[in-house]
Amino acid sequence: MNPPIPRYICIHGHFYQPPRENPWLEYIETQESAHPFHDWNERVAYECYTPNAHARILDEQGLLRLIINNYEYLSFDFGPTLMSWLENFAPETYHAIIEADAVSQTRRSGHGNAIALAYNHMIMPLASTRDKISQIVWGMEDFRKRFSRDPEGMWLPEAAVDKETLEILVQHGVRFTILAPKQAGRFRDSSKDQWITLNPGSIDPSRPYVCNLSEGRSIVLFFYDGPISQAIAFEKLLQSGEELRSRLLGAFSPGRTWPQLVNIATDGESFGHHHRFGEMALAFALERLLADPTVRITNYGEYLEKHPPTAEVEFIENSAWSCAHGVGRWSTDCGCSVAPKPGWNQKWRAPLRQSLDLLRDRVDRLYEKKASGFLKDPWAARDAYIDVLLGERSNIPGFLTMYASRKLHIHEREMVLKLLEMQRNRMLMYTSCGWFFDDISGIESMQVLRYAARVLQIAFPFEPRLVDDFMKRLSAAITNAKPQVHGDELFRERVMPQIADLPQVAAHVAIASAFQDAPVKERLYCYEIKINDLARDDAGERILLVGRIAVKSQITMERREFIVAVIHFGGVDLRCSVNDFKDKTKYAAVKNDLLETFSGQSSTDLIRKMDFYFPAKYFRLRDLFVEERRQIIEIVTEKVFEEQARLLETFYEKNKGLAELFVTHEARIPETFMDAARVVLNRTLMRELEKLAVGDFPDQLRAVLEEARSWKIEPDTQEAEKLIRGHILALVERLGKEPANENISAEIIEFLDLGRDLDLSLQLEEAQILFFRIVRSIEQSNEKPPPLFPELAERLAVKLSD
Repeated sequence: MNPPIPRYICIHGHFYQPPRENPWLEYIETQESAHPFHDWNERVAYECYTPNAHARILDEQGLLRLIINNYEYLSFDFGPTLMSWLENFAPETYHAIIEADAVSQTRRSGHGNAIALAYNHMIMPLASTRDKISQIVWGMEDFRKRFSRDPEGMWLPEAAVDKETLEILVQHGVRFTILAPKQAGRFRDSSKDQWITLNPGSIDPSRPYVCNLSEGRSIVLFFYDGPISQAIAFEKLLQSGEELRSRLLGAFSPGRTWPQLVNIATDGESFGHHHRFGEMALAFALERLLADPTVRITNYGEYLEKHPPTAEVEFIENSAWSCAHGVGRWSTDCGCSVAPKPGWNQKWRAPLRQSLDLLRDRVDRLYEKKASGFLKDPWAARDAYIDVLLGERSNIPGFLTMYASRKLHIHEREMVLKLLEMQRNRMLMYTSCGWFFDDISGIESMQVLRYAARVLQIAFPFEPRLVDDFMKRLSAAITNAKPQVHGDELFRERVMPQIADLPQVAAHVAIASAFQDAPVKERLYCYEIKINDLARDDAGERILLVGRIAVKSQITMERREFIVAVIHFGGVDLRCSVNDFKDKTKYAAVKNDLLETFSGQSSTDLIRKMDFYFPAKYFRLRDLFVEERRQIIEIVTEKVFEEQARLLETFYEKNKGLAELFVTHEARIPETFMDAARVVLNRTLMRELEKLAVGDFPDQLRAVLEEARSWKIEPDTQEAEKLIRGHILALVERLGKEPANENISAEIIEFLDLGRDLDLSLQLEEAQILFFRIVRSIEQSNEKPPPLFPELAERLAVKLSD
């Protein structure tokens, strides 16, 4: 009797978010659409990336009985720019992903679950040859730095493929990639068989295929199971882990004679972000499949080693997984869209790409011409520039030693770094999300245009006409959103005001210095700040500052020192002037003259003097960076709000008895009183919650909420939920260090009672997971759980061992 033919399952998650950083700050600013989170990376990490590292499995009573790291069993790729963000802002999740790959190697015959991804999600068939090379090189180097091994496979952005891209993959040692079934053109079982032309999506995805290229090279192509992958992404299959398991097992066929591979691929964000608790359904399915002796969970590398391909395939050139028209979604009005409104179109896509292509071709010539004077091979240097980025720029000297054609002076080093930054941003402006959605005015398209603005800023001194040529081409793009505007208008109104330079950074520091509650930092985003002198004079509400501020970019190493002068008239009325620092004597003369004029003459005279000494444009509050501008506005308005709030508190207390008469006699309470009550009670609520910050119990919180509800006012409890949840988590973390401390356990229960009494929907998953691990650690050591642990387990829905 022949042994049964092996059956394998591989689930691939493509985890990706576009780069969102402000190109001048190298920092993601607040994104209102991601509220209540700071930005979309933070939100998706909370909803997806972190939960998949600690996926919960519940028993029939809804109690937490098991936690698994889904990444240990998934095949996955992560966008390099996203991994960089995770490393800095979600380090525990980042390390869980790295550790999962290491664990998978021990389970999968030395083959890790992770595969690489082209660096910034550029649509490869639409890219230049040089960009294809750099995207692959950068993606592979980023992978090596994080996972400490060479990648066996690489995910192509949007699975968009052409022959040249595959040739370059093979030349750099990549063994396989993954495509959608509709991307297969024809196949044959062996080189001796006839080619069979395939209907769209009809390729058998249960085995790998060889794709022969030029000069005897070849690459392996896996095609994922389309119906199951579609059901995960769009048909709510993740509502049931058991249904997911059944669908995967149902994809095997007894009629196949080879070791079958049921493999699916979908956006990793399906597991928790697009479908809430999707990571739990996945974890449940994985647990059941791991216990099934008839199948083996695998990854592509392991399967390929055990079962090399015998069949051959030809793919459809210039095709992708999310466009039915080849790669039209990123270049034409092909009809693919997300949720178009009546009358909308995507005619803007072509001029957007054409304008960026024009910019690419012109700056590439500029780069080659200028960089050739400093670098042995400008394009080899660009490929190697990823090492500078991964080293957080600490290895710039070594990089220049290796790639510079001679020893460079300081300004020449700055020039080389500027040119390389021009190229980095030039590639970032092709991030695929800029074309994916339905209007050029969306945040994704605005982001790629911000990268284009950074490119134009660096190129402008060498080729000033480029801006007009770019704008002319971009003008053909017209928004769908009303009022409709042309692309060049959109660029001027929404992108150009964000362009920053070293004088603006100096102005930002100077303006912030006028507000004593906004401390000046030694580092502001990607700039080093040094205040060499700062004189201040106050006259009533008016403030004058005159000083010397040095600013250094940590990106290009460019450094300049400035004279700054700020006149603050009160409130948010101010202006700041900036000029290059020349020498100490001239600076001293300007400083003394302005201070004397401020103390002895009118504001008009002072402004005239400032215009004389600083003939360039001046800066105002609106020129500050977004988050700092908000901070300053809060500082300025806090005093005004405090004064008005005290008046409202007096009004509320004075008229509370009268308002109760309205209630007694079933009369309508005046809106003036209700408005005052909302302000006063919400302020009192926040004061109670602030007690949590210093570790005190908010003992009056219940009374405040009862009073608010007596007036039928719904207070804003979102902040209360967040603070109480955070305090419970902090207490559970303390309990992990002192499990026998009953005071900590009692305090956790007290805060759980508070949340229940306030009718808050506390999101306690993090605390639940941590407490589960504390309990299991105690059980594994055969120690007796502390007395309050059973009650805590019940309140946090954690299953205790029998």
